[in-house]
Amino acid sequence: MRMYNFIFSDKPAIRILRHIIFWLSWYIYQVMLFLYNNSNIQNSFWLTLKVRCLKLLTVLPIGVIQCYVIVYWLIPTFLLRKKYFLFICGVIISSAAVIFFVDLLTYNRFEFASIWVGIISYISRSGPIFCLVFIMIKMLKTWYLKEREKETLLKENLGAELKLLKAQVHPHFLFNTLNNIYSFILSNPPEARELVKKLEKMLQYMITECEQPLVQLRKEINLINDYTGLEKVRYGNRLDMQVEISGDCNNKTIVPLLMIPFVENSFKHGTSRMLEDPWIKLFIQADEDVLHFSLTNSKPPEEIINKKQGIGLSNVKKRLQLLYPENHLLKIETTRHTFMVNMQIPLEKSEK
Repeated sequence: MRMYNFIFSDKPAIRILRHIIFWLSWYIYQVMLFLYNNSNIQNSFWLTLKVRCLKLLTVLPIGVIQCYVIVYWLIPTFLLRKKYFLFICGVIISSAAVIFFVDLLTYNRFEFASIWVGIISYISRSGPIFCLVFIMIKMLKTWYLKEREKETLLKENLGAELKLLKAQVHPHFLFNTLNNIYSFILSNPPEARELVKKLEKMLQYMITECEQPLVQLRKEINLINDYTGLEKVRYGNRLDMQVEISGDCNNKTIVPLLMIPFVENSFKHGTSRMLEDPWIKLFIQADEDVLHFSLTNSKPPEEIINKKQGIGLSNVKKRLQLLYPENHLLKIETTRHTFMVNMQIPLEKSEK
């Protein structure tokens, strides 16, 4: 992590230090290369080495200036704007200027006859190579930071979309539940008060705890039990509802409010429209790391098979695609008399 911070830090002191280390490495490389190629020299070796080091210190700033001109002016001004001809011209002119000044500093004169000597001398000092390395490092850093920026932006957009979809569940759920309670206000006020208490408990959970990315699985199960209990009061003995919950629901977490829209849909679009013998079968099984959710309910035969789904089901579909793009199963089937949902989603172990 410290190396990452050093490489990508924008602090002026650290940036300057990075550049000093890079060019110091180039200087040391040139000295080591000279020592390797002249190890057999016996007479005046150290004097020759001293002269070589001084010449390197003289020409180093010229190569540094060329690199900075290319990286911080020619590339952003011409290359990134697809002005390739002007970019190539700029590189050629800067290279010619480097050869001119290196030749001038080396021989204290400049002659056209010594141009090829200057070019060979410039290349032999690995100037172009280090310039290319410098440019590659800069471009790789720029590319990496752009990718990180895109990744961060994608995550932010994903988070915002998930929050929006989750927020849509609350008013949709509240609207449907209040309609159920309204029918009891005039006919059975005591029962309506009990239903309001249950609704208060459910909303408190949805508003407070469901703001977290993950919630306890047992609390989601309790939410479903409270909701089905509220609906059972409304239907009484007219509704045949079978609920089976198996597996260990403790110490496991799940993304909130993924199951309740399906349960709500089974009442709103199925049971509430049945004139007689409505039924619902709900099966939830918590395995070690997968939750199996299966819901089947009766529906009026006149329901259109490809009828456009409401906000609840489309909401869950979008959330599943965003949360588990390749790690979930959702299968919805409808026949003339039944509506079936099968869903499998990952479970995570609770830290508590």
